[in-house]
Amino acid sequence: MPLDNRLLARIARSTGGKLLDKAAQRLFPAVSQAPKAAPSITRAIAGAALTRIAARSVPGAIVVGGGLLAKELYERRRAHLARRKAASSIEGHDADA
Repeated sequence: MPLDNRLLARIARSTGGKLLDKAAQRLFPAVSQAPKAAPSITRAIAGAALTRIAARSVPGAIVVGGGLLAKELYERRRAHLARRKAASSIEGHDADA
């Protein structure tokens, strides 16, 4: 039994970021799936640190997961407002013509 837990913990630590990304994509499908640029070294280190925190404890997982959820919702809201602003500016130009 302890061997199983160690194996699961190792998998979570090594691929935790990818698993969280896939879960977020399933819960909140993006409007466009544009390819992402490779993360900067700072972002990669921060992601690794967050993955370790999330894998070590349940409260850590809750905090990290909540942060990822909040970030995703914030980005979706900003994209939605940008689309509305673009649509209203297009409609405004058509009315002037």
